[in-house]
Amino acid sequence: MPPKASTSKATAAAKVFTNTCWLLKAEPETRMEKGVDVAFGIDKFAAVKTTSWEGVRNHEAKRILKEGIKLDQRCLVYHSNCKTPGVAGLAKCIKEGYPDYNAWDPKHPYFDPKSREEAPTWFMVDVEFVSKFEHFVPLKLLQTLVTFSSPPDCTPYISDSQLKSIKAMALLNRGRLSVQPVEEDVYEAIVSLGTEGGWEELLEKKKAAPKTEEEVEEDEDEKEGGKKRKSQARPKRGAKKSKA
Repeated sequence: MPPKASTSKATAAAKVFTNTCWLLKAEPETRMEKGVDVAFGIDKFAAVKTTSWEGVRNHEAKRILKEGIKLDQRCLVYHSNCKTPGVAGLAKCIKEGYPDYNAWDPKHPYFDPKSREEAPTWFMVDVEFVSKFEHFVPLKLLQTLVTFSSPPDCTPYISDSQLKSIKAMALLNRGRLSVQPVEEDVYEAIVSLGTEGGWEELLEKKKAAPKTEEEVEEDEDEKEGGKKRKSQARPKRGAKKSKA
C-alpha cells in the first residue's frame, strides 16, 4: 500500500493561487486613524497614479497580497465602508508582495507592535491607476443582477455564464474580505457594466419595488454590522487602535 500523502503538503497545494484578477477595497470617505485621514478613493488614486496597497490587517487578505497578486495582473478598485459601495475603476499590479513596513512605524495609522522587521507579519503590493469607470458599478446592481435567472434586457453584453459567475463571486458571499480573488469572466462583466451602462433604470425599478423579506433581513444585518464596527472602533481607555 502506498504511503498516505502528507496533510501539510496537500494543504499547501490547496492554497496555490490560480486567479489572475482581483478586487481591492478602498475607503473613499473620511475615517480618522491616529489623527490621520485614511480615506482613499478612485479620484485620489487617479491623482497620485501609483500607490502601495498598505494597511491590510487580515491574514487571509495578507496572503493574497504576499503570494497571490502577480505583476501586471488586473484589479477592480472597490469603494467600501461608504454610503454607496461599489466598483469605481481599474488598476494593475506593478510590484509584487513585499513587507508592509508601515506596521513597524509607531506613528503610522496601521502600526502593529507584533510585526517585526526581521519577521514581518503584513505585506502589500504596489498598484497603478488604469481608469475610472464612466458608470460606477454599485454593489446594489450586482445584488440585483443575481436575482435574475438570465441577464436582463438592459445588459445584453452580459452572458449567462458571466451572470452565473457573478452569483458565485466572493464579494456577494464573503463581502468583508478586503482583498478578494475575482474570476476573469466576472472581471470582464464588471468592466462591461462600468463601460456600457444602460442598467440604471433597473435599479430605479428595484428601488420603487417593495422590499422582500430577505432584503429587509439583509438591511438589518448590515445595520447591525455597522453598529458592531463602530463599537469596535472605540478603543478601551489606554488601548491602541488597530485596523481589522
